[in-house]
Amino acid sequence: MRTPGTNLQIRTNLKRMNKLRNTLFLGLAAGIFALTSCGEQSSPTTSGDSLSEGASVTQRTTRLKKIFRAAPTPMETARIVQKTGAQFSQEHLHSALAASNYVTADRQAINLGVYGADLSYATIFEENAISLTYLEVVKSLARDLGVGDVIGDDLLTRAEENRARQDSLVAIVSEAFFNMNEKLKSNGQEDLSGMLVAAGWVESLYLATRHADQANEELRTRIAEQKLVMEDVLDLVTSYEQSPELKVMVAQLQPIVTAFDAVEKEEANSNVSKSGGALIIGGGPSYTASEEVLSQITEAVGSVRNELIK
Repeated sequence: MRTPGTNLQIRTNLKRMNKLRNTLFLGLAAGIFALTSCGEQSSPTTSGDSLSEGASVTQRTTRLKKIFRAAPTPMETARIVQKTGAQFSQEHLHSALAASNYVTADRQAINLGVYGADLSYATIFEENAISLTYLEVVKSLARDLGVGDVIGDDLLTRAEENRARQDSLVAIVSEAFFNMNEKLKSNGQEDLSGMLVAAGWVESLYLATRHADQANEELRTRIAEQKLVMEDVLDLVTSYEQSPELKVMVAQLQPIVTAFDAVEKEEANSNVSKSGGALIIGGGPSYTASEEVLSQITEAVGSVRNELIK
């Protein structure tokens, strides 16, 4: 047990694995399947280049894949939180009653990402009644965005019938988000998909940091790793044509950027080994954050999240 006032040093020996699993996952990660996993944490890797404004759909899709190889999905984050022994807290969720307040496309897309992350959190804690409530909220916002046809009554019926089966409920909700993300792209609303991704990332990080004071090393480590993910998320959002709404969102993210600037990165040599027939690349950079820095990140994320849900 750590003594009070002692700086918590978070160091992660990041590992990358080339064994891919195809998996559906919730919320903001909808539509992106090739995640490195196999029971080990995947390693964040730098993008190596920046997306310019007006980047192609293919370039942005590539960046999205990089973001989600590095970032824990909302479902993964919720599982890590659950491992700490933390109790589910509905007060951390964005109120489902607020969904009707969002009447412009940008606010609807942003809060669709927020509600998607909340849906992951509720689902992994097996709060299935709450999960179904948030699925209804997602359906409503999707309809307002013009993509509601991908979440039909048949899907909601299946969700209700499987409310006691967590794995089935996860798969059903993931299917809905996959179809919705694809519809946004086909409608020429890819920028809204990007805003959904960024907001969902913030909400997922928000839920994780609410438990940071009682968390185990793994969750604290994943929070520190988000420095690199944050850079890719910001790069993605700024790659779109800068509408007034996007400019506002980029400005809103700045407190998180400032807080993560204090997370230190230490380079290390990589090493290669095999496990179960899979090639494992270990070593690589480690990330260090003091208890004070984690507190600053927690405060910044909370502040930004509250701006996004206004």
